[in-house]
Amino acid sequence: MPTPTPYQNLDTTLKDTVYGVSDGELIPVRKVEPQEVIEKPVEKFFDPNVRSISVANWQIVILLGTLVLFGFVKAFSNNRFNQGIKALFNYGVAQEITREEKVFFHRSNILFTIIHLFTTALFIYQLKDVIATGSFTSDGFSFFLLILVFLLFIYIVKYLFSKVLLFVFNDTTIAPEYIFNVSLYNNLLGAFLIVILCIAYFSSLSFSHILVYMAIPLISITLLLRVVRLFVIGKAKGILYFYIFVYLCTLEILPLVVMWRIFVLK
Repeated sequence: MPTPTPYQNLDTTLKDTVYGVSDGELIPVRKVEPQEVIEKPVEKFFDPNVRSISVANWQIVILLGTLVLFGFVKAFSNNRFNQGIKALFNYGVAQEITREEKVFFHRSNILFTIIHLFTTALFIYQLKDVIATGSFTSDGFSFFLLILVFLLFIYIVKYLFSKVLLFVFNDTTIAPEYIFNVSLYNNLLGAFLIVILCIAYFSSLSFSHILVYMAIPLISITLLLRVVRLFVIGKAKGILYFYIFVYLCTLEILPLVVMWRIFVLK
């Protein structure tokens, strides 16, 4: 009888194992209910499609024109430009400038006045389109020209009023200082409005957000600095604060109220 080999005593039955474990059924298994996967849309960081904006071509042309004028002043009247920035915060520098022959009719000041008039008119026009609470309907460029004429009328009245100050107080330095300091802060406001309008025209931000978080704070700061400078001039020239208060009510606050009532709320 032949002797069995060692391999004949092995169990050759194959068993299913999991990772080499034969008693895998003893491993505890947690049952999890399948959840529905919701596909989220992919957020686009850049949209190559052309975005349509509700801004007329003439608005963009005027805004770009004011930007060109601003660059022209910075390039060809850099000395006066830097002096104007210092004069915003230093009354002594403003007095030095007013001692020169040209104040209001200096080239840089005239160009800045044009910038202020056009940007303010554009801002009021844009403000009308956003607020638009009444039945008044603006017809584009003609309505813009109407705002511009009204602003120019206010400028002329204030210039004539400065001549009246010269006659009443018999001081040749009051009128130039008054004209220069008023135009100085108007120039600052015009520069701010260029930035505000560029963001309003060429960004996706709503004008209401730009108005609340950018325009109103910058305009308020400019007007506050202008009122403070007015009181500084009055104190230096010995003018009673009562007269300054009357001036603020008649030639500063009243034109703003009238302009708001006619061009925005009507």
